[in-house]
Amino acid sequence: MTGLSELGTFLGGLRVAVTIADEDYRIVFMNDLALEHYAAQGGENLIGTDLLDCHNAESQATLRHMYDRYRTGDLAPTRYHIAKQDGHIQSIVLIPLIVDSQFKGITELLWTEHPELVFDK
Repeated sequence: MTGLSELGTFLGGLRVAVTIADEDYRIVFMNDLALEHYAAQGGENLIGTDLLDCHNAESQATLRHMYDRYRTGDLAPTRYHIAKQDGHIQSIVLIPLIVDSQFKGITELLWTEHPELVFDK
């Protein structure tokens, strides 16, 4: 990946946790909110590590399936929600990164939603 310093400047202002992993599952970027969110798991030390090592077997299988789907051209983002004990909802969207028509990894966007601010249409 190129331009990570420029990316860091741009994504530093985005107020969601942003983590980028390359096509080999290696974590290559985390913005300040991602470093904070994943501090207990290693924070900045996660950069350069294998994304699969951060997940249990079931999640690893899900990630492999998602990468396979993106590699074959199905580029629909993957989204899921986790209900937290405090009543908030953690939302996660995984978006494929495409450079020169080639799958180059994923970007994870993660944030906490307040139920009273979620509007369904």
